[in-house]
Amino acid sequence: MVDYFTTSPHLIPAHLTLTIIPNANPDGMFWLLGREGRFGAADITTSTEGAFPGRFNGRNVDLNRNWDCNWERTAVWQTTAVNPGTAPFSEPETIALRDFFVAAQPALVLFWHSAAEAVFPAGCGRIDSASAEWADIYSNASGYPVYNGFSAYPITGDASNWLTTQGIPSITVELITHDDPEWAQNVAGVMAVINQ
Repeated sequence: MVDYFTTSPHLIPAHLTLTIIPNANPDGMFWLLGREGRFGAADITTSTEGAFPGRFNGRNVDLNRNWDCNWERTAVWQTTAVNPGTAPFSEPETIALRDFFVAAQPALVLFWHSAAEAVFPAGCGRIDSASAEWADIYSNASGYPVYNGFSAYPITGDASNWLTTQGIPSITVELITHDDPEWAQNVAGVMAVINQ
């Protein structure tokens, strides 16, 4: 996405600002790559199977359980207990993102995760109506189905859901697999959001 919009800035209307944060967990990326900077799939030499490599920061905290929406001292990812931090926003990464989002007040925040093949509108306690509208727009263009809530396991301390408590709509796009960016689907979804 960074390369696409850098080489085609005319696709972004003049009244919009598009901000892409390619990585919210630099420690996890370093764990996978052994270095900083841009990378491709071929650069990942560490197995991504098993103990969730790259999911945690350098303090072994799951950053997507460290936000202040339904945060709990115990958290899970799939069926495994994970460390949510000592309190909401205990980690420098979540503090930096929180402060950025609050200052910027974006019209929409879109997260990409993998792999559940869906678009999930955010909401802390109940689905946020603006997030649901954006999810439908993205879904119609990309072909991913929309689900109003993730039910595979309990989600606590999630970034996308917290954003709605700040009046910022948010959606999470879950890719089909862990190793394919599904470019055509996602650029279509992003362009639909931009054009809306």
